[in-house]
Amino acid sequence: MTKVKIPNRGDITEGIVAAAIAAKLSARDGSSIGMVTVDDVVQQVMRVESKGEPVTNVVPDLDGDYQDEITFSITLPNKAFAALLDRSKIKHLIKEYEGAVKYVNSAPMHEFATLLAKNEKSNQVLVEAAGTKNQKGTKVDISTIVDGVVKGSQLSLKVSGGNQFAQKVGKAFNVQEAFWNPLGVDLSSLQTEYDLIVSKIPDGKPFTSRQEIDEGGYLQMTASATTLIYRQAHKNLESRMVRDRFGIEFLKILADYISENAVGSSAGKIKLVHIESSDFKCASFGTKFVEQMEKAHLYPVLDLNLSYPVIKIMYKPLDYGEPSVLVQMRAKVERASGNLKVGKRYGVLMRNYLESGPALYKIAAI
Repeated sequence: MTKVKIPNRGDITEGIVAAAIAAKLSARDGSSIGMVTVDDVVQQVMRVESKGEPVTNVVPDLDGDYQDEITFSITLPNKAFAALLDRSKIKHLIKEYEGAVKYVNSAPMHEFATLLAKNEKSNQVLVEAAGTKNQKGTKVDISTIVDGVVKGSQLSLKVSGGNQFAQKVGKAFNVQEAFWNPLGVDLSSLQTEYDLIVSKIPDGKPFTSRQEIDEGGYLQMTASATTLIYRQAHKNLESRMVRDRFGIEFLKILADYISENAVGSSAGKIKLVHIESSDFKCASFGTKFVEQMEKAHLYPVLDLNLSYPVIKIMYKPLDYGEPSVLVQMRAKVERASGNLKVGKRYGVLMRNYLESGPALYKIAAI
């Protein structure tokens, strides 16, 4: 059986969720808001004709002689957009559709849809999926705009396997500092030793094959350099989270670090929504999140058993349940390729990832 290739599921899910929100806001069944189905969302998606082209539903208010215009638009990369509109791929995206349906039928969205339908006003509502238009400038993937004003929370979406929500790229020492310094981790004493290691790794993409990178021992060099950094970072984090009796101050710093990387500076206005396995998880990073972080029992664990080091910030529930990962910092090295004038070439690309864990969606639950 031929495996169907689905381009960037994260991008496609933006379109699905936008259509699902529009379906929910339009689901006015007599005197109440109806529950949306996968078929309802598919019907909305199949009305889309071109990228950014608005699709409008005109629906009556539940109270009074008013009607609302519920419009949605979807702007995605070409391949993702084509896959979204391809009926033959719906069955391969069913988990994303089912997760989106569960999200829009959840209590907060149902309440928002009800308030909008009973406000005794004729509203113009725009649900816009356009996160891919400005990926570096915003964490927002979907906005809901009512009469020209953003209402409710804007959404930053993640899908199955998409736990990474921030990264720093490059081998320079200042890249490591940019990743760790916001947590107050001082790496300055390591610079000479770190630079000595990575200076042996050529810049750019000078290699003719990935095998050449392997044979040159460059991956081992990056492992040594990143392990040096992660050992120091773990030592610092442990002293401030476990041994420091004033650790609550650091928990506030950690909360800000997670919030800034997850949703940017507008923490109280953006929700992180994770669509996964026909379900969803939702996190918000306002004052409640900070309060929960300040009370949390957290501790760092350094894992050196993989190719590259990982630091897991573990959350231990107060009810003595099993600890789980809040977030993790993970080093990764790629043998990246690129097409140059002289042909295809390869190089060593170093990354630091910040990734969410299951406990994040407990502490930051809506």
